[in-house]
Amino acid sequence: MTKYIKNFTIAGILLTVVLGTVNHFVYAWTGNNYFVGLFVATNESVWEHIKLALFPMMLIFFGGSFFLKGANNFALAAFSAMLTVIVLIPLAFYSYTSAVGKSFLLMDIAIFILSIILAYCVAYRIFGTQQRTLPNVFAIIGLIVIGVCFFTFTYNPPDFILFK
Repeated sequence: MTKYIKNFTIAGILLTVVLGTVNHFVYAWTGNNYFVGLFVATNESVWEHIKLALFPMMLIFFGGSFFLKGANNFALAAFSAMLTVIVLIPLAFYSYTSAVGKSFLLMDIAIFILSIILAYCVAYRIFGTQQRTLPNVFAIIGLIVIGVCFFTFTYNPPDFILFK
């Protein structure tokens, strides 16, 4: 199982980076399609850029759930990885832009890629821990909450810097 988890982690990183990069342009390519906008960035806000990593990760973890049926704490690993991206991208972006006064595309790309790598590393470590039922139940609820928040805030964002 360890070999499958390692392969899933490496493939997940690569696929998330590629799909997330492509997703940056999909909304415009589809003529600003409302439904597509639920899954890809619709503007240049940090919140929308989190979606570039988040929804490919959801897709990859969902697909991976069929191939890694025996993996420990699958839901907890998926939730923790997604939470890692949700926290790291804005934390790193706002940290460096507040220090230097503006954003740089190469730095933003590096943050995107490093956040994905760290997120999958977190998941990999969680796969290796002893199976726990209750944390996985809470993780499933957390995944649902994340999805609902991203769908809701795409077209109804709160008045907060993360959404501007």
